This record gives sequence, C-alpha cells and structure tokens, in this order.
Amino acid sequence: MTRQDRFYEQLPKHGAFSALARPEVFVPLPQHWVVCCTDIVASTDLIAAGEYKTVNMVGASVIAAMMNTLGDTAFPYSFGGDGASFAVAPEHAGTARETLARLRDWVRDEFGITLRAAQMPIERIRAEGLNVTVARYAVSEDADYAMFSGGGLAWGRVSELVEI
Repeated sequence: MTRQDRFYEQLPKHGAFSALARPEVFVPLPQHWVVCCTDIVASTDLIAAGEYKTVNMVGASVIAAMMNTLGDTAFPYSFGGDGASFAVAPEHAGTARETLARLRDWVRDEFGITLRAAQMPIERIRAEGLNVTVARYAVSEDADYAMFSGGGLAWGRVSELVEI
C-alpha cells in the first residue's frame, strides 16, 4: 500500500456529527487523486414505474464493486440513491475505470438500464475553483462514512465529465 493509498485510512474519525460542521475537519484530496461519479439515466422515470429497488441496488453496486476490487484499501465514497461517487489514489484510477466499465455493461445487459460512469482528476475540479475535501464520520467503532465538502463532488456529478 502506498502513502497516497493510505490517505483515507489515516484520516481521523469524528464521532460527534456536530464536528462535521467545522470546515477544518475536512481534508483536501491529495494531488493526482481521481474522482469517479455514476448516475442512472432516467432514474426518476424508473422509480415512478416502480423500479426503485432496482435503482437503489444498481446505485449501491458501484460501491460494492469498488470495495470488492480494492479489497482492504479504504477509499471515500458516497451513495446517492441513483448512483455513487468516490475517490481513489492515482494508482487505482485504471482499476476504477475498468471496474466501472464492466459494471456499466452488466447493468445494461442485466436490467436494460443506462448507468453513466465517469472519472476526473482532482486537478480538473480545482481548475474550476472548487475542491473535494473529505472527513470521516464514525457512527460506531466499526462503521464510518465519508463526508464530502468543497463543492467539487456535486459539480462533478453534473459537469461534462470524460465518460468511461
């Protein structure tokens, strides 16, 4: 495991949710990290048609696929219902790209759903005057969640990303 690989693992865990209201607990992603975003096309229509469980399962499968691929490597991620976003060290960018491409194809073939998947280097987001910062919220000793700030993740989900 490289030093960059351990960035998220080494972030302090904050047990008090109120601590996340303080900007200083959020740490910028390291240089050269890659932000990946996914989104189900026409998810609102699918949910209206009663396919909400499938939409949620496909969105969560992004995180599961990356966790399976990266094994014990901790990385920050966020579930968005109809997709997910996450960030990885530069040495995992190719792996993330391949995993998301395979997942996108599986979702299309298995469910007839279009899953958009894209990735962007953190430098591209910062060039827009935004950032991606992250903190860890520990709900218990064994469970914690990434909390993102800086506007870059939200911008990345709706911007003209380089699609995988």
